[in-house]
Amino acid sequence: MEESLSFWTKLGSRSQSNLYFALLFLDRERRDAFRDVYRFVRAADDVVDRPGEASDKRVALRAWKDELDAIYAGGATHPYAVRLAGAVRRFGLQRSRFDTLLAALDQDIDRTTVTDDAELEDYCERVAASTAALALQILGAGDDACLAYGRDVAVALQLANILRDVAEDAERGVVYLPESRLRAAGVGIDEVLAGHWSPGLTAVAGALAGHARDLVARARARLPEADRRRLLVPEIWADVYLELLDELEQVGFDVFGHKPYLHRRRKLLIALRRRFGWIPLGSSVRAGSPPTPR
Repeated sequence: MEESLSFWTKLGSRSQSNLYFALLFLDRERRDAFRDVYRFVRAADDVVDRPGEASDKRVALRAWKDELDAIYAGGATHPYAVRLAGAVRRFGLQRSRFDTLLAALDQDIDRTTVTDDAELEDYCERVAASTAALALQILGAGDDACLAYGRDVAVALQLANILRDVAEDAERGVVYLPESRLRAAGVGIDEVLAGHWSPGLTAVAGALAGHARDLVARARARLPEADRRRLLVPEIWADVYLELLDELEQVGFDVFGHKPYLHRRRKLLIALRRRFGWIPLGSSVRAGSPPTPR
């Protein structure tokens, strides 16, 4: 826990860029709680992503686990842990959600590949759905219907993240695209690690993007109308990531040759149109039209 203050400043700035426009419509208490959860989770995730030996990463991740213990024991000292402790008290955030996430990150330290769709889905659920459940608690939407919605949206967003980060992950020696799909498409793991894009990779990425879109459609089809307003934040996030998938699709999902990016103005428009509905979201389900149940 000896990272410099500049690191935390950069992390806070990065979290704002990812979350800011969706959080505009929340009261300050909930907005701050979202950021406190995100900063803690992101800091733990960065332990796994950074270069270094697995043993060193586990020591660093263990330090975050110790901070989590301190949060729930009432003795937090790290600035991020102190802030998160306040959110835990105010919103009754469940310890088990954090434990699931940290356990998944610990397993991710040794990960280099994903075997099949089932393993990928399980990974996405443990990493993303646990965080989504915490977000729903902050929003006061922790009932079964909302949790089912949050699970599907979270897995979809994690899939979008994976497709966006294929090149970055390959540089770390990790491939999250399922081996079974790659083999069926005639693509070797070594090709991905070497940064070689191919029609087979486009097909694999396109199929996973289609699954992500289907998950969002299913989540929205199941969501009771009465819950839609209080789930504005995840709805905006879903819109942002579905638009990111559109961007990826336009370049054949070739992230080795293109860096996908949504400008801040575009994110703001996405948030405004979801909140106020004054800009058409488009004709496709990925842009927000009525979904078809799966």
